[in-house]
Amino acid sequence: MMRIVFVLLALWVVLTVVGFVVKSLFWLAVVGLVLFAGTAAYGAIRRNEARRSLR
Repeated sequence: MMRIVFVLLALWVVLTVVGFVVKSLFWLAVVGLVLFAGTAAYGAIRRNEARRSLR
């Protein structure tokens, strides 16, 4: 599961960089940032749940 999260994070970083490089696609950078933040938050929540279940 965490592998998918890391792949998504990498994808969002690429989208963000492409969006900033191409000014006409500024919305792509915004979408990339939002999706990156959402995926990072989801991964952090899943990691905390996994740690709690091990206790």
